[in-house]
Amino acid sequence: MNTRKEKISFSVYASTPETIDEVISASELAEDKIRSFHPKIFYDFNNALDYLTYGQITSRLFVIEYTNDFEFLCKIVAQIHNDPWLHGTVIVVIADKLTEAEILKLLNIGVIDFMTSNEIRVKVPTILKIVTSNLELFESEQFLLENITRKKGKIKIKNNLRLVPKVANLIMSICYAAGFRNYEAFSRISLSLHEMITNAMEHGNCGVGFEMKSKILTDSMDMYAAIDERAALPENKNKRVTICYEINNDQTTFTIRDEGLGFEINSIPSPRSEENIFAVHGRGILMTKNFADEMQYNEKGNMVRLIFYNNNEIKRRASHLMQFTTGEIVFLNPDDILFEAGSESDYFYYILTGKLGVYIKDNQRIAVLTPEDMFVGEMSFLHHNKRTGTVKALTKAQLLPISRTGFIDMVKKYPYYGVFLARLLTKRLILRNRSI
Repeated sequence: MNTRKEKISFSVYASTPETIDEVISASELAEDKIRSFHPKIFYDFNNALDYLTYGQITSRLFVIEYTNDFEFLCKIVAQIHNDPWLHGTVIVVIADKLTEAEILKLLNIGVIDFMTSNEIRVKVPTILKIVTSNLELFESEQFLLENITRKKGKIKIKNNLRLVPKVANLIMSICYAAGFRNYEAFSRISLSLHEMITNAMEHGNCGVGFEMKSKILTDSMDMYAAIDERAALPENKNKRVTICYEINNDQTTFTIRDEGLGFEINSIPSPRSEENIFAVHGRGILMTKNFADEMQYNEKGNMVRLIFYNNNEIKRRASHLMQFTTGEIVFLNPDDILFEAGSESDYFYYILTGKLGVYIKDNQRIAVLTPEDMFVGEMSFLHHNKRTGTVKALTKAQLLPISRTGFIDMVKKYPYYGVFLARLLTKRLILRNRSI
């Protein structure tokens, strides 16, 4: 029996030895029966970016340690987020000092999560597993819109922090199977569920308040053990956290309810206050409020409702590619034909929005392409062959045509685009061979 583990690598741009050691230790804690996690440490951002672009193929996680140059932090986050070839990169910032305004700005330009140095061992294993699990979902075979179903259910769990990532990943699988296709929302949902279920266990059912949690973390105590101890108390041992979900192709709604005394939402210490800028926790509700499209607590404060809308169209920025096209953006309505089998391959197309069906003889549909597939028509284009299939819009779609001259100019100016395209074509050939 082959017991070799899959090796998952991710990039870490950091300079503090203590932070690096914590990330390495947290990665070891995340290891399970099928995967091991290997941080690649970089002291130079350009080297880290090169690895993310060329070498990092088993995950989309990029961890950045923030020390004292906020403008530089914003610059490098924006550089990753605005590069169309790095779309989907999960950017996580390790920072012990960020104001609420700074957090909001980073959220708006692409950061997906934050942690303090004290939280690395708790959060990094969870994030690694979430990102890895979701990557498998996103890269699995295409699901068609007509297979969308409606899912409604309830999960009740004990007060055990080790269950949180398992429940979050289970619900993510249900979301995907039910037709929730908003790629950008998956990480937001996963991390929001993690934060709110953890809050329900710690603060709700186990009565761990802000000051108590601060002491546990600053004293470097094991959070899992501390919650296990609190959960075993007679007044807490029968309390449960209930997660209800209702998912369809329009939106997904979650309610997370604990059996504690509740709290007044306005009494939560503000992360932006001077005394809490250096706080080792307390930003979970703020981040979840920004991640969810709607968030509402009940009057008692022991139940939160989160709503995420499902925008089936994944929009991309045209970015650098606009320099290399002489044609206008192509707008398609459902059933419009982009090109037909047997036609000349003068262009290939970068998919900005929408869904496209690929058809061969007898009108057999063999694939559905979205912005996650990046391009359509590139194989016949690169080989100077006539089109081997017909491509038709399944939804409204927008595409950017790239000519042969434009492609050559693009690769000359940005050589790594050619490397990326070669990798993309190799992956498609592998998937095609598996389907034969």
